[in-house]
Amino acid sequence: MINIAKSTRRTILCAALCGVLGAAMGTNAAQAETRLRIAGQHAPDHNATLVLKEIERQLEDANVGLKVQLFPAGQLGTGEQVFGDVQKGAIDIAHTFIYSHNDPLLDINSIPYLVSSYDEMKTVFSPGSNFYEVYSGLLEKQGIRLLGIFGEGFIGVGSSKEPKDAKGVGDKGLTIRVWSATVAKETAADLGFKSTTIDWGDVYPALQQGVVDGVIGGTPEANYTNFRDAINFFVPYNTFVENTAYYMSQDTWDKLDEAQQKAVTDIFAAAAARSFETSEATDREYMQKLSDDGINVIALTDEERADIATHIRNKTWPKLEELYGADLLTKLKEDVQ
Repeated sequence: MINIAKSTRRTILCAALCGVLGAAMGTNAAQAETRLRIAGQHAPDHNATLVLKEIERQLEDANVGLKVQLFPAGQLGTGEQVFGDVQKGAIDIAHTFIYSHNDPLLDINSIPYLVSSYDEMKTVFSPGSNFYEVYSGLLEKQGIRLLGIFGEGFIGVGSSKEPKDAKGVGDKGLTIRVWSATVAKETAADLGFKSTTIDWGDVYPALQQGVVDGVIGGTPEANYTNFRDAINFFVPYNTFVENTAYYMSQDTWDKLDEAQQKAVTDIFAAAAARSFETSEATDREYMQKLSDDGINVIALTDEERADIATHIRNKTWPKLEELYGADLLTKLKEDVQ
């Protein structure tokens, strides 16, 4: 029988107790970790998804007890579905386009030709503007906290066939996809297009099968990453700003401690602000890629685009006054006056 000295036995006992305590502390630390499910809508190689991956890393490296699980490329559903799940707290944070299915006033994120330059885009869609104040207030009523607006760039029309009067506002002879918003349908009609509503995830097969001739609702990057094999033409009308939003369940926000709230606020705000610094370069880069891929980019002069913008403001905006109210539209215009 082996005789173990008392001091040795004490050492072994202490080591065993320390191991048990360490394991218990590790378990408690893991249990204390706050897990955040983040949903994105963009393709895996889209810049917006790459930014989300960087946000995931930054949140976990902030050392405030956050663990992130990222679901890009619409894995958790369409924009409307994700919005509803964020409201319910089933998804904690999302980066998607915000539709107006719950509140028609949310269409203000798609007022055509509200801005005419990248500088104006940054001014209007950043904190401190009338737009941001109104928009965040509308989302607050939905139980959602706005973390930032991601300015991807300006929207044009990608199509399989060449539009008639591509540089004007006459009949285009094409039917294009629009999203489910009055403002999108009215703007497309006033540009000279027929339109139909199709979910974003179904646009590619619809283009391939000839259900639609084109699509409005994407930047040059979105048209390149999603539709380049199904389109032959792209016209950079710059009709709308492609703005998606970082938004969070208010229920989830309320469960975070102060340090976690600060990390979430700062990291998403910084990512949103950076988007406006890169949007112009990204638009230029992907228009060149579209061209290099054999897609005919029908360039517009500043004068041609200004004429189209004037037409839309004169014809479409009065309809929007009926939808939003003249006072609200006037307040939003003040951001760029």
